Parts: sequence; C-alpha cells; structure tokens
Amino acid sequence: MSGPDTLMPSAVTRSSSVIQDKFIICGLGSLGQQSVIKLKKFDYAPYEVSITAIERRIIDDWEIDDFPSQLAVAPILGDCRREDILRKAGIEDSRAILIVTSDESTNVECAIAARRLNPNIQIILRSSRHSLNTLLKRQLGNFVALDATELPAMTFALAGLGDDIVSVFTIGRHRFRIVERFVRAGDPRFDQHQMQALHQGKFRLLDFDPVEKPQQPLGWATTASSVFHRWQPYVRVSAGDRIAYIEMISEANDAEKRKTPFTALNQLVEDWKTGDWRRRLRNWRQSSEQSTERVLATVLVTALALWITGTLLLKVTGPSISWVKAISLGAILLLGGYGDVFGGFSSSGIPGWVQLVCLMITVVSILVVLGVLGLLADQLLSSRFDFLQKRPRIPRSHHVVVIGLGRIGRKVTSLLLELNQPLVAIDKQLNHPELFTQIPLLIGNILEELSAANLATAKSIIAVTDDQMLNLEVSLLASEKNLGGRRGFSPVVRTRNQSFSDNLAALMPQARSFCPYALSAEAFAGAAFGENILGLFRLSGQTNLIAEYLIEPGDTLANKQLTTVSYGYGVVPILRETVDSAGNACVVLMPTDDQYLLPGDHLFVLSSINGLRRIERGEMTPPRRWRLSVEQKPNPTNAADVVQLLARLTNFSPQSAQQFIDRLPATTDVELYDYQAARLIQSMKERLSIRLSPL
Repeated sequence: MSGPDTLMPSAVTRSSSVIQDKFIICGLGSLGQQSVIKLKKFDYAPYEVSITAIERRIIDDWEIDDFPSQLAVAPILGDCRREDILRKAGIEDSRAILIVTSDESTNVECAIAARRLNPNIQIILRSSRHSLNTLLKRQLGNFVALDATELPAMTFALAGLGDDIVSVFTIGRHRFRIVERFVRAGDPRFDQHQMQALHQGKFRLLDFDPVEKPQQPLGWATTASSVFHRWQPYVRVSAGDRIAYIEMISEANDAEKRKTPFTALNQLVEDWKTGDWRRRLRNWRQSSEQSTERVLATVLVTALALWITGTLLLKVTGPSISWVKAISLGAILLLGGYGDVFGGFSSSGIPGWVQLVCLMITVVSILVVLGVLGLLADQLLSSRFDFLQKRPRIPRSHHVVVIGLGRIGRKVTSLLLELNQPLVAIDKQLNHPELFTQIPLLIGNILEELSAANLATAKSIIAVTDDQMLNLEVSLLASEKNLGGRRGFSPVVRTRNQSFSDNLAALMPQARSFCPYALSAEAFAGAAFGENILGLFRLSGQTNLIAEYLIEPGDTLANKQLTTVSYGYGVVPILRETVDSAGNACVVLMPTDDQYLLPGDHLFVLSSINGLRRIERGEMTPPRRWRLSVEQKPNPTNAADVVQLLARLTNFSPQSAQQFIDRLPATTDVELYDYQAARLIQSMKERLSIRLSPL
C-alpha cells in the first residue's frame, strides 16, 4: 500500500432519533460550572443536553463568561436536599444528577433524597469518604462517587517529576504506564519503525509528533480523535520525534507461582538494591502489631484450659478436696506454685501420674506467662520510645518539594513515594503526625521554611495549598530567586479556576498550572452518562479519561469489531474482560482490532470526553472505500487461511470471502480503516498478492 493523503470523510453515521438528555447540577462552585461546560460538549444537533442547576445563594461573579446561557433555565435557588426543590428541577425525568457542593454531608443527603424521588436516575456524588461511598453504592445503585481533589493528584505528581511518565494506573492485577518522550537515534524500539509496527502485544502507540513531516503528508487517518490514530500506518518514526505510548509494566503474582528459597533470596537482594526493604519492614511491623491481639487471645484460652484441667484432676483424684479448694489449687499451679500444692516429703494421696500432669501444667503456664510479660514489655517500651525514631533526612539534591499537605498534597506525596522519588513536604501546621516518620517534613511559615528544603538543588516544586496566591508566590520565589538560571525547571501550581491557569501560562511559560476542578469535571461529566471513570491524564494539551464499559445488548458497542471501536469512535482499547469458548473468564491485554465485543464483556479504553460522547451517541467516523484487486488465485494449501483472513480483517462474511476467492482474478470494493488496510496487506503478504487503492 502506497502512502496517499487521507481525507476525513464528510459524513458520519448518526442515530436517526432525536434524544434530549436532562441533567441536574447541585452546586455551582468551580467544579459545578466546569461540569456544566463538559456536559455541554455532548450537546449538538440533533442531540440536546438540557441542564438545570440548583444553588443555595445568588452568584454574581461567574468564573466562566456568559455561564447562565449554558443552563436551560436560571439557577434554582434553594437547598438541594429538599423534595420540592428537586421536583422543581425535574428530578422525575432527568437522566442523571451531579451533586458537587463543597459540603459532603449535604451531598449524601441529597443523593438519598434523589434516589427516593427517582429510582432510576444516575447519581454522581462528590465525596472523599471512600468507605461510605462503597456502602452507598451497594444501597443506592446507579451510583458513582468521585473525589474531586484526589482524581488529578497523579497529574500533579507526574508533572513535578518532570520525567517521561504521563500516567501510571492499575486495572485489576495489571499495572499500566503512559510515557511521552523523544526518540533517540538508533533506538531499537522506535527509530525507523513504521507506525503499524508499533502496536504490539503489551504496547500501543498513542501519539506522534514528527520533527519533520514525511514526504507523504500525514493528513488525518479516518478517525474523529484529535489525539489517537491521527497518523498514517506507513509513516516511519525518526530520531527527535516526540511519541507517546502505553505499556503494561507489571502484574500481580499468580497463585500458581511458587516461592522457593532462591526466589526469596533474589527478592531480598533486589529489595536491598532498590531500597524497597524499608517498605517491607514497615509492613512486617504492622502485621506484627495486628498479631499481638491474636497472641493474647490464644494465651487466655490456653490458661483457661490448663486451669480447668488442673482443677478437675485435683477434685477427682484428691481425697476430700472441695470445689473451692480445687479451683484455688488449680490457680496456684498456673502461677508456678507446684511446690505449694505438692510440697514436703509426706504423701499427699494424689496419684503420681496426676502430679506429673500438674507439673507439666505448671511448666507450660510459666513459659506462657513469661512470653506474655515479654510481649507486653516490648510493646510498652516501643510506645515509650517512639519519639526517638529517626526522622527521614531532607534530601540534598534531585528531590521534589511539595507545598501543602491537604488531600491533594497527601495523595501527591504518596504517589511520589510509590515512584521512589525523594521529596520533602512543607506545611504551616502538623495535622497528620504519622507523616513525620514517613517523609521529610518541615512545619512552620511556608515561605521561611523554603530555604531549609534545599530548594536550590531541588528537582521541582509542587505547590498545592488551598491558597492559589500562596502557590503563585512560592512558585515565583522558587523560579526567580533560587532556580531562575536552571534549564528545564518547571514549578507545578495548583489554581482554583481555569481562567487563572490560562493567565498564569502567559506569566510563567515554564510553569505547569492545573485547576483540579477543571481536570475532575471531565470525569464527572463522563460518569453522568453511566461510564465508570477510573482516572485521567493529560496528553497533547488535552485531558483524557480511563473509562470502563460494560457491554450490554443493544448498546452502541455490542457486537462491534474493535476496529470500529478504535478508529470509528477514536478511542484506544487497552484491556478486555470476556469469556473463552469453554465459558471461562479471561483477560485480553491490548486486544487486537479483529476481536468482536460480546454482551457481558468489560472493555477498558483511553478516551477524551469527545470519544465518550461519540460512543454515547453511536457516532462513528466511517471507514474509507478501497478497491481490492487480486490477479491470481492463492496456493491451494493457503486458500483456507486466505478466506479466514479476509473474513476476519474486512467486512466480508465467510461466505462472501469464499465466493470472492473462487472467482479470482477479480476486483471488489471494501470499506476499511487505514490501519485495517495496512494490516490486511501485511497479513496477506506471504499468502496472496493483493493491491489496495483508495477511492
């Protein structure tokens, strides 16, 4: 296949019926306003998105220009928890309600009221109470809870690293990484490879930005995505080109994998090299503390059993011993008083075997008591000397300085620790004492403590306090006073609204500023249409989502080939959960384009908000038309494979493919996406000589 220009088709497949979706937004703060804007991306003829908002107070200064025009009616003033207010907003016939006020208690009450008034409405709740969210999901159904501050934490953390990693996330037992970097000369993985060769078993190319345009213009592949699949399959990657790709980096150990002494020794050596032994030691201590209660419970049960045994033996075999005396003698045996019970040389009248058993009871009880006393002493001394634990030292260089330990700040530090990135955190007051032994921590006036954080040799600074002016001041101070001459230093700044982020980009081009609510709003809007949003990341200046789809009969993905899903909707499938021919559940990583989605499958994709919209509406960019020419018949030994490949890689049915092969030489018209056509030629290369020409 040669390299002609690819033109975007002028028509797309649309649903013929007009659909109006009604949504309710509770709370018109920054997150609420941004969510309205993201939802309106789904609004265009012949589809209509009607949004009604509820707000407790009158807002005169909107963050977004001409915001009220985005709403179906003027904002309804009142308490969103009240039944009359929800009915006035149209709760009965709304598709979803987004409850995004800053008061989580109000949000939960509103969610319960909404479910009572409309049993089928999709509820999207802003909440950081993860355990409560799980319980509510079980009780309410059609319920999604998202934390507006923790969702974008990965974006802040990775921006502060300044490395090639764009995102790291986990789906089930599989951990994925998205990387954006420049290709080095001689890179065996990328340099001089064609695009179509960079879709492998555990690897997918996402974006490509060449230094020099190839001789054949890139144009646009037949996809509606502005990020994914926007290159021709025959274009080669060269040194200096910027690429972005996703790959699977790890997998949890299978239950079938057995640990041997050699694997354990290798793991210890690897942990020592990577520094992971400290984390394992902390986990071991935690498990030891949790086992203390089990040890004490076992000791009490053992002591009670020994006491009862000694009491019964003495009562049954001892001459004229009362129950009270037998019980007291049993207790004396437990406390090591064997000599007090059987002391002296005179005969006690107790059989010898009973005395031997009582001696064993005494010995066991002494050992148990000593063990318990030692355990309690160890716990007491450990608690008394906790203050002597060595605090982590402040790194001297190549570390990240995190300003602010709110929810975003704590999540950012946790992610940096997982990535083995040295860091130091600064906050004005200590609200979480446990952090003292986990990370280097400076408490006090933030501006004054900056000098103690070795700022001049720091890798980056991430300012994520709730005060955007303080974040700006810290970033300016770090850039101008200490790090102004360093190339590549880019402070990461948290802002409270997107307009401030846009203005800050002009003031500090080297800075990377993010509004958490603007990032999170993409996830809230996607969840409003019933999708499970697992995370988000930034790529090519655009927020992209990690979404999960449950394939149901009759929806826009059911029985679709992944070729259509990938290029028609402009998304990237990365994992498919399905069943094999025997009915057993299986997971397919980076599924190939020729697979078909079946009802009951779970499909995980990378997509922009526009990609979710296209799937929701069933809008597909159609494939291009090609002229397929075959001048000779295939070798009889390959005929069956050729028919199978034609049926699998094109829109031919098996019968049509067989009929076409039977009447060779012949030509026919087929509809294929560019990558589909390239794969067909590559697969047929050794079986049948074919020629594809675009029409």
